[in-house]
Amino acid sequence: MPNRAQISEIMTTNVFTVSIEDTLKDVEIIMNSEKVRHIPVLEGTKIVGMICDDRLREYSLRQIYDSEQNFGEEGFNKIIDFEKVMKEVTHVIYPEDSVAKAVKMFAKYKIDCLPVVDWDMNLVGLVTHTDILLYFNKFLEEIESVP
Repeated sequence: MPNRAQISEIMTTNVFTVSIEDTLKDVEIIMNSEKVRHIPVLEGTKIVGMICDDRLREYSLRQIYDSEQNFGEEGFNKIIDFEKVMKEVTHVIYPEDSVAKAVKMFAKYKIDCLPVVDWDMNLVGLVTHTDILLYFNKFLEEIESVP
């Protein structure tokens, strides 16, 4: 039954991360080379923010088209200097939470990625819309295969 499955069963644990001391250029390189849309920003092992491809793309376009600003080499500055690019983590989920809880959170908060953390806010994985869709697809295939 899908509502009994735990997040630990579907989450991605092999997550690309950056440190708050890394640069926006580092983030861009990881996103482009690894084809990921969300990168958690860590301070030590604790998650302090998320950088999503849409915000990074918007920020990059502003550098190109905003003639009032002189952004220079900001892409090489530390992430900590760019609060507008990094989203504060306001919603998290735990490995033992249900997939149903994640679906409800995605719908309620209109988000497409949740950091999976332990009780000390250490990042242990991510769960995305894609993880949920793949899980439900597997469930549907199992139902269809039953005679």
